[in-house]
Amino acid sequence: MTLPTFTMRQLLEAGVHFGHQSHRWNPKMASYIFGERNNIHILDLAQTVPMLHHMLQAVSDTVAGGGRVLFVGTKRQASEAVADAARRSAQYYVNARWLGGTLTNWKTISHSIQRLRKLEELLGDSGEAMALTKKERLKLTREREKLERSLGGIKDMGGQPDMLFVIDTNKESIAIKEARRLGIPVAAIVDSNCDPDGISYPVPGNDDAGRAINFYCDMVARAAIDGISRGQGDMGVDVGASEEPVIEPALAEAPKPKDQPKAEEVVAEAKPATEETIVVPEVAAPTFELLAAPRGAPDDLKKISGVGPVLEQKLNDMGVFHYWQIVALGEDDIQKIDEELTLHGRITRDGWIDQARRLAEGEAE
Repeated sequence: MTLPTFTMRQLLEAGVHFGHQSHRWNPKMASYIFGERNNIHILDLAQTVPMLHHMLQAVSDTVAGGGRVLFVGTKRQASEAVADAARRSAQYYVNARWLGGTLTNWKTISHSIQRLRKLEELLGDSGEAMALTKKERLKLTREREKLERSLGGIKDMGGQPDMLFVIDTNKESIAIKEARRLGIPVAAIVDSNCDPDGISYPVPGNDDAGRAINFYCDMVARAAIDGISRGQGDMGVDVGASEEPVIEPALAEAPKPKDQPKAEEVVAEAKPATEETIVVPEVAAPTFELLAAPRGAPDDLKKISGVGPVLEQKLNDMGVFHYWQIVALGEDDIQKIDEELTLHGRITRDGWIDQARRLAEGEAE
């Protein structure tokens, strides 16, 4: 898979450029408005194209790093598209009313999810439902349907998401506030009547037309699928798909007992690798430390899967600027950063240390 591509023509055909009536606009969107026609604001697609591509890349990187994307769209015209896109890309969604505290009070939400699972088990094929009266079954069925509408899209999420994708920031303002409070990046479609402030990955576009919403959801779903494919490739899950998977190292080691000259060549080739492993400790401090300012040019921490511009800035503000600092992290350091930035175990789960080590060695070359 590759990151999904699109054209300006597709955006025009989907009606992405149509904003709201000019008297309903939000002045903060002025820089994204191309002009006005028949009292309707026209959004600048020349800005939409690169911003949409940037958002899709962020979604793909998040999923490739093992992160979870939560699709949020509770308005009528977005509900079905959001659910379909999330299911198709193995992500999660909220397409009915957003329950206050869905992110900030996950413990309570988890109890509701457990209740939903118990009801599904009770009313399933277990046979227990047969012992209930018709009235009791009807009451429990209605309770299950109500919970399914609100929590069905997140019942398998297992924890807070790593990114939100939102249709209509005005309607989903509570979800965005909760995400911002927890430091979760938000990718969103911002219409001419929306406030782009606080959105990590804003994309100027129409958030009402069904065709436009279907287009956004399809693009994000395909970006998430690309991230899944990349993540599996990094973990070696799809080894058979590559032309020369893990065969070259095995062949290089095989001649060792048979042919001594070949073994010497292998040792000679391995020698630079030993030198490379020494490079990182020479640059890095023996133990992790926070810096008041970068030592020389700061490293691009966004190259680490799952680290976007917002999280990179938070790490910089904390005093983390270089790959070697991440390589030197100890368990206590990881726990401290995780708690301070509310990362929910992302450093360990996404393998930041191994990624930073590879990036540091690559730059040393």
